[in-house]
Amino acid sequence: MKPPVLLTYNLQGERAAKTRLVAMRFRIRVRNVSPLEYDRTLEALIENAPETDGMGEPFAEEMLVMANFPAPLVQAFLQGLRRAGVRPAALKAVLTPTNARWDSRTLYNELCKEREAIAGGAASVHAPAVEPAHDEERR
Repeated sequence: MKPPVLLTYNLQGERAAKTRLVAMRFRIRVRNVSPLEYDRTLEALIENAPETDGMGEPFAEEMLVMANFPAPLVQAFLQGLRRAGVRPAALKAVLTPTNARWDSRTLYNELCKEREAIAGGAASVHAPAVEPAHDEERR
């Protein structure tokens, strides 16, 4: 089994430090993704494939992508964040075979659509391809 990896977007300061600390407790490798890497697939980011010259348009919101997390680890990690006083990012997803081929902007846009659908009381706009990571805190 591949080791768990957490891709982080736009986490800064104390939130970034606490998130990294919680991840270390669970032996999760943390990889901060810069806007210049937003054109790379999530799979390439997780596997540290050679970088390409990206011209990434940044997005402002925080986002987390959990790769190679067994189901119990997802919940334990999110609970660990809450216990450390860190509210998890509103946009978070678990890597799937489908979204692994997406770039960061595509995932961001899909998660935003999902959030809007849920906020509007609609059913999920996606099949399990996005698999947002649910935690007990509702937005």
